[in-house]
Amino acid sequence: MASKVVVLLVALLLTGACQLLDSSSRCNAQIDWVNFIQVGSTQYVAGPQPAIALQGSDLGPVYAHVKFRVSGNICDPNYRLKDGDAAFLDAGTPIYRVNGQPPSAELAARFNRQIVAYEAMAPVS
Repeated sequence: MASKVVVLLVALLLTGACQLLDSSSRCNAQIDWVNFIQVGSTQYVAGPQPAIALQGSDLGPVYAHVKFRVSGNICDPNYRLKDGDAAFLDAGTPIYRVNGQPPSAELAARFNRQIVAYEAMAPVS
């Protein structure tokens, strides 16, 4: 009888330890990301308002590439954005200049089969 109790206790301890190890890989917070890209120290956001649809002819040369997609990979609400981070664009996605706009004001990228304009946010003082 004592050996059955020991086996049961060991099984419970192992099960608990496995759950603790597994829980470290899960997010404890859910973040609702806005559609953004970070280029250098500037954050660009696709506006919540319906934007004017850009065409391929509106795109200038490639300005940068996404280095890291935060959605689905980051769950720390204190995460500090880095150059090349994007909310929903995959790593390697080209970020384009927009013809007629300085890159300090607007950039664009292909997202969900559309060309999306991302406007620079005013720096936070």
